[in-house]
Amino acid sequence: MMIGPERTDHGPGEPAVAIVGGVHGDEPSGVRAVERLRAAIERGELALQCGVALIVANPAAVEAGVRGVDSDLNRAFPGAPDGDREQRLAARLLEQTGGMRTLSLHATHAEAEPIAILDGSRPGMLEMADELPVPYVVDHRRVAKGSYSSVADALTLEAGCQGTEAAAVTAEQIALEFLRATDAIDGQTRSVSSQFFALDEPVEKPPSARYELLVENFQLVEEGAPFASVDGSLVHAEVPFYPVLMSAQGYTDVFGFRGHKLGDGLAEATAAIAAEQELSEAAAQRGQSG
Repeated sequence: MMIGPERTDHGPGEPAVAIVGGVHGDEPSGVRAVERLRAAIERGELALQCGVALIVANPAAVEAGVRGVDSDLNRAFPGAPDGDREQRLAARLLEQTGGMRTLSLHATHAEAEPIAILDGSRPGMLEMADELPVPYVVDHRRVAKGSYSSVADALTLEAGCQGTEAAAVTAEQIALEFLRATDAIDGQTRSVSSQFFALDEPVEKPPSARYELLVENFQLVEEGAPFASVDGSLVHAEVPFYPVLMSAQGYTDVFGFRGHKLGDGLAEATAAIAAEQELSEAAAQRGQSG
């Protein structure tokens, strides 16, 4: 069985940009987008200005239609050359895309609108997301252990509802905008006014036969308000929070994540992250001096 990743290079020179689909094999929209971009390039419909790598990260999982074969690739980074299948894939994918500006295409059960997910502490990532037409940008560095975008200059795109053609279309459209933003193809990018959020912690899901989500992602949930139902019993918010990537059935053991809003637009988000980092550093220094 092929380990992968499956990579093809296009355009002039060594690739400076990468687009990756199939990190999760049960999210076919990203793979479709990569295949459609390959076909458009081969037909001469896309004139590339620099080298571009198009990658299907986990072809065996894609073929089987499962999230991962041995484990979850997006929890396996930075990987290990002698680890399980996904750990070896993670190490190879990092090697293949090192130094490239990368877009990793995903899909979700939680939200139909596209979401950009990144590590806000990595230079340039907020700016990269701000150039794309996504209504929501999420900094996941607090809960991103083992993810691709926590160890590389990779922007994760949740393109829409998992398994839908609409998500594949959105993934391809935003991949084209990414190529414009990185000067890989000509044209002006089409951006929108994005709202920026940060993840704080997962919201655990107790064992149950029936779940219902009572709130909308990215809409404030006040303290004490019911946000979910478990076998008919309401679950109330202990603190105010913004739901992010929350759904009734998307994850096995969590509803999704509690988050907070960083701001409306790049400037507010950048200032908020800088202030949070200053507070964190000050707290660490106090701890060391104590």
